[in-house]
This record gives sequence, C-alpha cells and structure tokens, in this order.
Amino acid sequence: MRRERAAGFILYRTTGGQREYLIVRNRGRGYWGFPKGRLEPGEEGEAAARREVAEEVAITRLYQVPSFREVLEYTFVRCGEVMDKEVVLYLARTDEPGEAQPGEIQEIAWLPYPEARARLTHAEQKELLRRAEACLAQGEGEG
Repeated sequence: MRRERAAGFILYRTTGGQREYLIVRNRGRGYWGFPKGRLEPGEEGEAAARREVAEEVAITRLYQVPSFREVLEYTFVRCGEVMDKEVVLYLARTDEPGEAQPGEIQEIAWLPYPEARARLTHAEQKELLRRAEACLAQGEGEG
C-alpha cells in the first residue's frame, strides 16, 4: 500500500461581524473540501499547506492560529491502487477574497459555519470544521 501525505488550511474571514469559511470544489470529482494538496519531496506540512493555498485559491496572507493542527488519516483507491493518506490541516484567518485558479479548483465559496459544514462532502472534514469553529468560539485566532 502506498502512503501519501498532504496538507492544507481551513481558512476563515470576518465579514459584517460574521465569520465565514472558505471551501473549495475539487475540479476532478467535484468534492467540496478545504484547499490542500500533496507534499513535495523534502517539504514540511505547513510550507506545503501555504503553497497549496496560494496555488489553488491565490491567497498568500494567512494569520495562522498556532494552537490548531488536526490530522486526517484515511484509505482510498486511485487507479486500482490502495492508498493510505495523511492530511494535516491548519487554521488561519485571511483578509484576501481568493479566486479559484484554473486547473486547480472548480469553484470557491465563503460561507457561514452552518452552510459551510452542510456543503462539505466528507464527514471527517465536517468534524474538523466543527473543531475549528469551537477553537475560534473560545477566542483563539481573532485579531
């Protein structure tokens, strides 16, 4: 079984006093999730996450919440081969609107927590968004 590592960010912003989360629609299969991607050889998780966000949604100003780091592990099949995947997700605020980059992401959406959670495709990511919202509700990351 091949092992693959990826990293990304759960991004949020505050607009009109309301917190919104950025979710992206994958170009390949149309899944809704967070901007993330595979680590390149020799690359560390946070650096890969920042690179992927810049490549997928053209956001470079990230104000990271240092206490938030979550790991997803799952198995899936790609081209008939079973893959074991680890995804590290960080949390950050941004003041940039972002834009789906051609060839990377089909579309993006900034949504309040309930709508973002409802639109996410995978239950594991819904749970991570719940944890991010709980973290921010405790006052971490605001500033």
